[in-house]
Amino acid sequence: MSRIRVRPALFLALLGMLLSSAPALATKVGWHTSACPIDGTQSKVYELYSKNNHGGFDSDLCSYSSQGQWRGYAIATCPTDLLTLYADDFELVYDEQTLLALQAEAAAVVADNPDPDALEVWDRYAIAARFYRVMGKDDAFLAELYHQASWVVRDGVVGVFMGLEGPVAAKQLLVQGQEDLGGELAPDVRKKLLHNLARVAHRYGDAQLCDSYLDQFEALPDLTPVERETVARMRYLAQEVEPRFQDLAIEAYLARLRQSDLGRDELIRSTYLVADLLRRRDRLVEAVPLYSLVVTAEDAPQQLRELALFLASEIVDEAKARDPSPPRPEPR
Repeated sequence: MSRIRVRPALFLALLGMLLSSAPALATKVGWHTSACPIDGTQSKVYELYSKNNHGGFDSDLCSYSSQGQWRGYAIATCPTDLLTLYADDFELVYDEQTLLALQAEAAAVVADNPDPDALEVWDRYAIAARFYRVMGKDDAFLAELYHQASWVVRDGVVGVFMGLEGPVAAKQLLVQGQEDLGGELAPDVRKKLLHNLARVAHRYGDAQLCDSYLDQFEALPDLTPVERETVARMRYLAQEVEPRFQDLAIEAYLARLRQSDLGRDELIRSTYLVADLLRRRDRLVEAVPLYSLVVTAEDAPQQLRELALFLASEIVDEAKARDPSPPRPEPR
């Protein structure tokens, strides 16, 4: 992959362009009411009219529309029994045995969530997973659901910005942004730059770097209460909530990978996703061999091979930078 150099003096202008949003072709949704399959309560169900991928993508294949993400609307919840399913599944007709199982789970869900109005979208994804388990959905389905939930949380951390096409572009911005931080910047410009670099670092998948930028942001003088609240919210989502769903996705993907009926495409894709989720969870020693499996798979999609090679190389290079001494020979 070729690297595009952007002079540090141009970085802030470039970042401003990337962080701007485009009004055209944004995600558009509508909604209608539908009877809850369990108790018949009229429930709001969203439907997708249009979306785009102008917001770029991340290393774990999370893609972004320019304004709003469909995944934030993709599940429907009954306001009384909290049945939560993808919109298409919410409107299916279920047999009596399935309905009885859903009713039993709904009673448990309601007991566990006495204040439904306090539920975030990702909380409802977690609830949906409970119902889908009752319905007998397999590990592959649950892995994707948990992974989607982690993306919904990430939306709350990074919002939307345009044109950040994958980890190579993100890494370039981080390197260039770090150079710019070493120069003379007006206080408001430094504040904006640190906040945006934290967002880019999170999309890149470097939790420690994201946290470092948030630390630097918080150390600035004269932060407003709203700014401090924003940083606290970012930390909570990035360090506590998103990792919880990533761990659940890893567990479910690995369970699926242990099964014998995977097709080759699913095997390669799931291996790559587990590798990248492990990297994002700072489990680097576990991530590199899985990236390597993708790199050496001749039938893997070219994009996945290139991403895996880049990310594995970044891990190895950073490890060498921390400990440049050559390995010692094993004693005989």
